[in-house]
Amino acid sequence: MLHSPIWRPIQRSLLWFGVAALAYVSATAVYATLYQGYQSRRFEAELAVSRDISRPILEAPTDLHEGALLGRIDIDRIGLSVMVLQGIEERTLIAGAGHVPGTSVPGSEGNVGIAAHRDTFFRKLERILPGDRIHVATFRGSYDYIVGSVETVDPTDTQVMESRDYRELTLITCFPFYFVGAAPRRFIVHARPANSGEGAGSVESQALSSIEEP
Repeated sequence: MLHSPIWRPIQRSLLWFGVAALAYVSATAVYATLYQGYQSRRFEAELAVSRDISRPILEAPTDLHEGALLGRIDIDRIGLSVMVLQGIEERTLIAGAGHVPGTSVPGSEGNVGIAAHRDTFFRKLERILPGDRIHVATFRGSYDYIVGSVETVDPTDTQVMESRDYRELTLITCFPFYFVGAAPRRFIVHARPANSGEGAGSVESQALSSIEEP
């Protein structure tokens, strides 16, 4: 039956669909790799220039449009290093990790939210453990955080992005990591400053539903 003339056009269509899907995934991966390399070089160059400029450490960022370069996250123990861009639109999350709009920026009071896809930049978060050190480098300075806990939540549970009476870094990705299709949960990493600095702030969050894979 599968060799009948009726099935042949369907088989060809499925074959071409698979080829097109594979080509898209491959092209996206290549683009992300090249873009990360470009942004890394740009970050290091601009950082070198900024070291010669005297400015207050808590100076507010002036360029927070979607896709703007904010800095880099490194988690050495699990081999994770990714450039962080502003925003969580799909085109931004294809190119890097995204700083959640409305949340604090590293070095400021409140909760810093950063999201990325589970099948690309945040895949290695599956191996993260309490006590791991997260290094965040920005144009304003560098900041170290220590992972305190991890959890999984529903996409509608935005409480994980709320600010408390201390500084915090929250990493967000989809879960389970190897789930096929739209992942039903979110994987959350909570980290506090390594120097235990505290502060207060307020945030608004849309991240938990925004990072779903298309």
